[in-house]
Amino acid sequence: MHALFRVAASPCSRFRASPCSRFAVFFLFPFLFLSCDLSNSPPDATRPEMLFTDIAPSSGISFRHANGKTGQYYFLETVASGGGFVDYDGDGDLDIYLLNGSAIPGFVPDLPLSNALYRNEGDGSFTDVTDQAGVGNPDGYGMGMAVADYDNDGDDDLFVTNYGENILYRNEGNGTFRDVTGRAMPPLPRSPMFSTSAAFLDYDRDGHLDLYVCAYVEFDFETNKRCIRDGIQSYCGPDIYDGAADLLYRNNGDGTFSDVSSEAGIANPDGKGLGVVGGDYDGDGWTDIFVANDLTPDFLYRNNGDGTFTDMALLAGVAYGEDGVARAGMGVDFGDYDRNGTPDIYVTNFSLEPNSLHRNNGNGTFTETTFGAGVGNTTLLSLGFGTAFKDFDHDGWLDIFAANGHVIDNISLFDPTVTYAQTNQLFRNEGNGVFTDVSAGAGAPFHVERVHRGAAFGDVDNDGDVDILVTTVNDVPLLLRNDGNERPGGSGGPTSLLVATEGVQSNRNGIGARVTVVTDAVRQSREIRSAYSYLAANDLRAHFGLGAHDGADSVIVDWPTGTRDVVTGVDGGQWITIREGAGIVSRTPLRPR
Repeated sequence: MHALFRVAASPCSRFRASPCSRFAVFFLFPFLFLSCDLSNSPPDATRPEMLFTDIAPSSGISFRHANGKTGQYYFLETVASGGGFVDYDGDGDLDIYLLNGSAIPGFVPDLPLSNALYRNEGDGSFTDVTDQAGVGNPDGYGMGMAVADYDNDGDDDLFVTNYGENILYRNEGNGTFRDVTGRAMPPLPRSPMFSTSAAFLDYDRDGHLDLYVCAYVEFDFETNKRCIRDGIQSYCGPDIYDGAADLLYRNNGDGTFSDVSSEAGIANPDGKGLGVVGGDYDGDGWTDIFVANDLTPDFLYRNNGDGTFTDMALLAGVAYGEDGVARAGMGVDFGDYDRNGTPDIYVTNFSLEPNSLHRNNGNGTFTETTFGAGVGNTTLLSLGFGTAFKDFDHDGWLDIFAANGHVIDNISLFDPTVTYAQTNQLFRNEGNGVFTDVSAGAGAPFHVERVHRGAAFGDVDNDGDVDILVTTVNDVPLLLRNDGNERPGGSGGPTSLLVATEGVQSNRNGIGARVTVVTDAVRQSREIRSAYSYLAANDLRAHFGLGAHDGADSVIVDWPTGTRDVVTGVDGGQWITIREGAGIVSRTPLRPR
């Protein structure tokens, strides 16, 4: 996170000797390769535009985040908080959950703070149902969330990460949740624990969802560090604090979890985890795990298939940036942006570092293509958090979104080129390995500077495109409705297909299943998962843009159990559910855009 301020000359090593030294590395170097940075290549004029509208103000979402800022510069305040989607009532409409801070030393809020759950009414409005559902988490300093049906009972449950005790809420199926943490989860190995992102995944393929939890640093209020530069106090960086080992919980299949972190080989205290995503990067059928670490090498845990993992990040070429320096990673996603059948990796990083794009070579290694793909120079002044690969314009190619906002509220005093509040970014995939920054033309929300953090992705209005929920620090969230996908001249837009999976022998959500949609000679693949981005939970359905095609020749689901379902002749413009071993069991027309 705080790469700008790593310097031994300062009383606090987070500070660099001069911002100019950072520019020398990350500005001068890429300029040597400007011939490869094709981010300004003009898009096809016949393609639909990308356009988003922030509907949060008109939808009934009144939530405002509070991080407890009092001028004490507690390190805790810098990275919170997240939010995401959960269809808690099973009506097919994505509901919204938002994480909040709490009272901390020196900060007493005017009104009690709590997380918030908003029910999607299906008409563009949301209703606050936090109290009825029982998920306020009033005593926790909220960080992130993970969503999945961990007990395979047909409704999605909620895991909340906090600074302090985490919470597992079991969905009772009647509009309420029950806190089952004490019964279901083993005690935390240390207290307080600074948990961040979390992911449900079935690492042992037994049909029960396990849980990975990122841990950031060893922090408590009593030993909060004090960092001064030029006589001005500011937030310290993570290099001032010791790292903390992540956690892996195995689902025992009886509603309880066991801590298997050490025996699985992921209990590495050198990491400072902020973002996590699960996916099968090497195509062996087992879910691997990528962790974005802050100022320490990123982790790429290869699943050995025997309950253990091996960190392959260094050998795979994703532990460090291409300059050999560990970057300050925050958000992360897997996605096959070049449609070669293997998932690539995108990581958001600190300002004056480029975000990282790693292309999967198909042999267990990756090549960093950041600058050549056009996402290098344009991300240098931004500090990225939430992110994802998504096909926002339905042309069949995965685009990239990044939520931006700095962590140092007085950063402009040290570097006038960088701001605390920042605009978000949207990169369009040109289909040739290059992305174009189309943020300026993507609508009014992309011109608003805020301190953004988490980003969650899903079709909130079930019209077949991907909308975005963005959280902020000490501000209100954004709900970006996707209003694009109309071709110039009003000639209509391309169609899309939503695919939900229902496991039988596999976990009920089908998390870890690979869905492939085939249209003519084009193959698009997605893995079913909820956890990626940063502190977020996302739509569990796979979204496919079909471009000029009216439907798919075939839809193939490769389940975690190793079985395969194939359905043919699938029309676009609908949301289908494929049940393991039974094919399509439901079809729902998409709502008009």
